[in-house]
Amino acid sequence: MKREKLRLRPTALWIVFGPVLVCIWLAAVNYSNNLVYAVLYLIASLCFISLFHTWRNLAALRVDSIRVKSAFAGEDVTVEIFLSSPAKYPIYGLVFARLGEGAEQPQLLLRRGGGAGRIKPGDTCSCETAFPSLRRGQYRFESLLVKSSYPFGLFWAAFAVPVGAFYFVYPQPKGTEGWPEMRPAGEDGSPYSLKPGDDFSGVRAYSPGESLRHVDWKAYARGRPLSVKQFTGGDGLELWLDAGQLERLPLEERLSQLALWVVNAEKAEIPYALKLGRTAIPIGLGPAQARRALEALAVAGIDPAARLY
Repeated sequence: MKREKLRLRPTALWIVFGPVLVCIWLAAVNYSNNLVYAVLYLIASLCFISLFHTWRNLAALRVDSIRVKSAFAGEDVTVEIFLSSPAKYPIYGLVFARLGEGAEQPQLLLRRGGGAGRIKPGDTCSCETAFPSLRRGQYRFESLLVKSSYPFGLFWAAFAVPVGAFYFVYPQPKGTEGWPEMRPAGEDGSPYSLKPGDDFSGVRAYSPGESLRHVDWKAYARGRPLSVKQFTGGDGLELWLDAGQLERLPLEERLSQLALWVVNAEKAEIPYALKLGRTAIPIGLGPAQARRALEALAVAGIDPAARLY
């Protein structure tokens, strides 16, 4: 990924460290003490040299890719950062911050787990950072700020990486656990029914984003196209989730209830459809179906022109 120009600036530590150096200099001048002069020059030279080490620490760092994962309201949005260093020296003390979305100051990202604490020469690594989610909706991660104050914390070296990635904050899944009324899937049962004990009825072409649990791997190993096993029979029930049936609830509670049903339907492997006014998502099951349903719930009732808060 293309990054912006590397910048250097002093840290807030100079508010304390600067007056201390001045006091040492005054003591050396007033008492004409060569030892104090030597200590002052040593500290000043180390500060000057640290400026170049701080710059070199980030000069060769590369940000290969950034992945922003959607989350439910009230949870942290996870940002996965992939880094590499072609330099012949290690890189230390990386700090990440988020720019944009109306923030006047960079928002520091909370580091999760290991990674990027020390990047070995010529190595690649990934790390996860996170930040609190706002209210539900669609958002844009404008850019990522990468900075470091290695080795002494006296100077910041930083550069920004434009990201421009979209992510969603889904409604918080909460409400009653009871299912709405289920409907029969038809005489042949639902083609999406994956419950154990259902009757095998054939295969169909695999769609990107579907669960890999029921892929026909034996046929794929024989050189056939990737396909998914279909089952019929069983209870043959489907869920039809209609926001119009929850009109007695406020909008946010209604969307939270639908989000809970979507999450539970995925866990129970029950095919479901979703209707939000003019938006309708047909019967389906799997990660792709859940993503479509939750994204529709995230932006429901929000003006399309103002979906990016």
